[in-house]
Amino acid sequence: MSEMDTQVMMERAAEIEDTFSYDGYQIARREMFAHLREPAVTIRKDSITFNTACINGLEDAVYIQILVNSEQHRIAIRQCEEEDKDAIRWCIAKPDKRKSRKITSKPFSQRLYDLMGWDNSCRYKILGHRINYEGYVLYVFELDETEITKEHKKKTKEQMIAEAENSSYTPEQIAAREAEEIKMARKPFYPDDWHNSFGVPVEDHSNVTLESITGYGSFASMNRVDKE
Repeated sequence: MSEMDTQVMMERAAEIEDTFSYDGYQIARREMFAHLREPAVTIRKDSITFNTACINGLEDAVYIQILVNSEQHRIAIRQCEEEDKDAIRWCIAKPDKRKSRKITSKPFSQRLYDLMGWDNSCRYKILGHRINYEGYVLYVFELDETEITKEHKKKTKEQMIAEAENSSYTPEQIAAREAEEIKMARKPFYPDDWHNSFGVPVEDHSNVTLESITGYGSFASMNRVDKE
């Protein structure tokens, strides 16, 4: 960049600085960006799964308690001991590593789906906020901020052959259509009110904090059957 160009850029920066304000700006939702390494929970109608980033963020935690705030539409998780009331094992712990595990949770999931008015044919992924509260490291998940993906149950070979026998399509055409449906089902979508904005206006934006634990209840492990 020439000396003249540098001078022009400096003058423009000075102009912007003199007139800048947050009016009209929105803070872009982080859900709009790639977040493979961010802590997240995926909720299905019969199970919940915390990703590896979330598990690693609580260091040596093998058991957690799940707290639910129905009014704020939040769930929080905190580390606990195996013998604590309502303790849930959320990962597979090995000497050299820990990894995610599916937690079967139909009663819990169904209550969340009913609370949020979610579609039983979809799964919901929510990014977590790591906070400190009263000596605990917690993850808080805001249930209104979701990435939504349509669930699709893959057909067996026998089902595709049977479908071909009752239609004008060949098994190969049905298999191709099935592959396309699965591909489309994997594409996430977002709440309707996100379509015309990047995020929340700066003046309305606030970081997740827990001024009080009031309103959260530890969800008991009703009829829980866990899968490795």
